Amino acid sequence: LVVTFAPTASGAFNDSIELSYNDGVNTQTQTRDVQGSGVAPASLSISDGPAYNYGSVVQTASVDRAFTITNSGALPATTLSGGGLSAPYTFKGGTFPGTGGDCSATLAASGTCTVVVTFSPTAVGSTSDGFEITYNNGVTTVVAARTVQGTGTTAANLIVSDGPTYNFGTLANNGSAEKILTVSNAGGYIATAMAGSGLAAPFSFKGGTYPGTGGDCSTTLAASATCTVVIVYSPVSIATHSDTVEISFNTGLATTTSNRAL
Repeated sequence: LVVTFAPTASGAFNDSIELSYNDGVNTQTQTRDVQGSGVAPASLSISDGPAYNYGSVVQTASVDRAFTITNSGALPATTLSGGGLSAPYTFKGGTFPGTGGDCSATLAASGTCTVVVTFSPTAVGSTSDGFEITYNNGVTTVVAARTVQGTGTTAANLIVSDGPTYNFGTLANNGSAEKILTVSNAGGYIATAMAGSGLAAPFSFKGGTYPGTGGDCSTTLAASATCTVVIVYSPVSIATHSDTVEISFNTGLATTTSNRAL
């Protein structure tokens, strides 16, 4: 006898198999009790839905994202595998679950694990893709998916106005002249970690510190945005003076400096 248990709902089920026969004298019955529990199949979900956006990332830079996989079912998910990604997206290091990820071939009921996906744009513009986690839910093979998107941009590029050299002209000793220089971000990415330096008497930031009194540059400057620094020239001797104001910043790839000769 082959008996199939095929639950359609969660819970405990009990029944009996009865075998009636005639033993040559009387009708007899043999029974066997059977029982089983119906449980929800494995069900994987991926965090950061419905679509994860990496935002703007400088060309040739890389940004990682760790996604959490959760099994909300009552059975283990088995034969897990990952796929679906193509450049500029990839599982970190090139293979599932990505370097630093801990998903394996099995995920227990109510368990979680992580996969790490890297976005490495090589061109300017928006792209989208998706990765898939294929698994057996205890009944059949199914797929969980997550859409990813991001935008490749050019690096931050700060330009200081009044080039190639700003000349304060001739000024009497102990006099003072001010110049407002405009700093423009001609790149596609936000400039960060901005700071001013490079000046020595008789040049200085107005008030003594960057960006100078009345200037509005801070530590960041958005793409296509501008800000100002205020420079003072205060000679105390008869001579021709020269110096360079430097604005250091992070382009999104590395730290560099823009300057203006004075």
